[in-house]
Amino acid sequence: MVNYSKDAVVEIRNYLWHKLKEENVLSANDYLDGNGNTIVPIIPVQQVPEMTTFFLGPTTANEDNKTHIVYDKIGISYEENWAICCEQVVFTIYAIDYNKITIMRNFMMDLFRRMDDSAKEVNAWSGKSQEFKFHSIYIADISPTQPSQEIQGFLAEEIVLELKYSRHANFQGRFI
Repeated sequence: MVNYSKDAVVEIRNYLWHKLKEENVLSANDYLDGNGNTIVPIIPVQQVPEMTTFFLGPTTANEDNKTHIVYDKIGISYEENWAICCEQVVFTIYAIDYNKITIMRNFMMDLFRRMDDSAKEVNAWSGKSQEFKFHSIYIADISPTQPSQEIQGFLAEEIVLELKYSRHANFQGRFI
């Protein structure tokens, strides 16, 4: 039975969160809810209203608000080879500190600018599901940092990734 709930963008989101923690760019300890559970600070756009209170709350004595990322798919297509999906996803970084935006942008650029090599690293990551194979991941666009129009007091910057991937399929070309 095919699991249609699996999504390539969620795989990239999970990989990004893993790498942000591994490289100490963000700490899971800064994103604990009232029960001690970690809230992953990379959320789909439709969950923003529910998460606003959490991200606007205090983290430490020196920081009033939490740096976070909101993502959304902005385009999807198939090339002449229908087995390869080409998808664009925008990651909007929100922070109150310009330096945090710079660190996050530079980290994501370093992680995803290498096209085929970036895809190879995602494919080799042990946390990735087996449904997808990434062929290429690269930075398609980066917007300038500016005051957020969505969250007062935050700065925002958008990074657009283009993903080329395939999903494992059977001999008829249907997902497995």
